[in-house]
Amino acid sequence: MSSDLHQIQQRVIELYALAEQLLQRSFRKPYLRLDLKGETAGQAWIEKRQLRFNPVLLKENREHFLKQTVAHEVAHLLAYDIHGSRIRAHGREWQSIMTDVFQLPADRCHSYDTHRSGRRQWLYQCRCEGKTIALGTTRHNRYHKGTVYLCTTCKAPLKYYGRVQADSEET
Repeated sequence: MSSDLHQIQQRVIELYALAEQLLQRSFRKPYLRLDLKGETAGQAWIEKRQLRFNPVLLKENREHFLKQTVAHEVAHLLAYDIHGSRIRAHGREWQSIMTDVFQLPADRCHSYDTHRSGRRQWLYQCRCEGKTIALGTTRHNRYHKGTVYLCTTCKAPLKYYGRVQADSEET
């Protein structure tokens, strides 16, 4: 197991132990992955009982990431375990776990620099004024499976133009 994943695992164990002690019950632990890319720091997959984290954002923001981001995602799983699936993702149940159990701010979003975090963008072009629009990988993949994206100005279908070269790929 990589050192980064091991650190996340240790933090998750610590957070679950704290929650179990304060809430006087046990919880099933999640499966952990370190494979997110782009601007998302972490993700809780309730149905799969899985937490995913962004390795680049972890490396660049280690102390805050381990303290806040990992707790943020664990709080999602705990909130659903305690209150069921009909709650709002960042609603009062989740906020209560962050503030009352973990003693951390209930921040919805991070402010990490995501410049180097692996987000790929794909250029699409419209016929109006040769305008180009950058789409993320998810929309790019959907385009290649048949989804049609329209220009917001002229409503014409966008055509694939090429990949946006990331700064780290420049020569």
